[in-house]
Amino acid sequence: MRIFRVLMISAVATLLVACSSTKKVNNDVVDNNTINTTVTDNINDQWLGSVLSTIGGWTTMKANGHFSIKGGGKSFSSAMQVRMVRDEVIYISIRPLLGIEVGRLIIKDDSLFVINKLQKLYLAEKVSLLTMGVPATVGMMQDMFLGRPHILGEGTLNASRRPLVKVVDSDSRYVIQPISQHKDFNYAFTYDSNSHIVSLDVKLTKGNDAYSMAYGDIQRTLAGNIAHSIDFNTDVKGKPLSLKLEYDRITWNETLDTSFSIPSSYKRQDARSLMGIFQQ
Repeated sequence: MRIFRVLMISAVATLLVACSSTKKVNNDVVDNNTINTTVTDNINDQWLGSVLSTIGGWTTMKANGHFSIKGGGKSFSSAMQVRMVRDEVIYISIRPLLGIEVGRLIIKDDSLFVINKLQKLYLAEKVSLLTMGVPATVGMMQDMFLGRPHILGEGTLNASRRPLVKVVDSDSRYVIQPISQHKDFNYAFTYDSNSHIVSLDVKLTKGNDAYSMAYGDIQRTLAGNIAHSIDFNTDVKGKPLSLKLEYDRITWNETLDTSFSIPSSYKRQDARSLMGIFQQ
């Protein structure tokens, strides 16, 4: 009888140990999908940190370069000088010969001005004329023209705005997408593996492209990584329009004169005449 009790106790103890071992093994089971997602999120977070480290501050920008515009079967190109005051104005002086200014393209606040000094013509419209109605401000256009990621209604992407975006891998490239998108359109910034911006794409929720920016010749400057070549493709009044800017010898944070006025003798043109105003 005593032997029987010993055998029963031993059997129960063995069963408890087995149950305990089974329970421990079950607790150690790991979801590989969770691990992969966590690792990917960590890598993307580190990559986003590297992008943020290449975005610097600035107050003014000045550069020489080349300007070209094409649309409606017409094209125009010229040497140029660009001046920008942060969040205030973009001033593009068009100088096709001997550095003599013949026209200007100016974005101030939310307005666009194009001035033809030779023919005494001008255009004054909302800057959203260039973005198919998508809201735009001068600060947003500056980021677009320099190749800097931004958040609509917030400003340039920085460390404090980091929670407002997510990073998605796409065929060895990275896409920065604002988490909160507008009901009428969405936008995203594509980067290569070297943390250099490749493009900005803006699409209407109906499926059509609103506008896009293609970037090249990314160079490190006092204001961080800046695209020295940009291609802006959009539609104006239903007609495709492309604008290309190439910068040379950028200087930062100097005192600049960006004042301008439109003489009363100049004739205002309709928005449909945007290309015509560049013809000499």
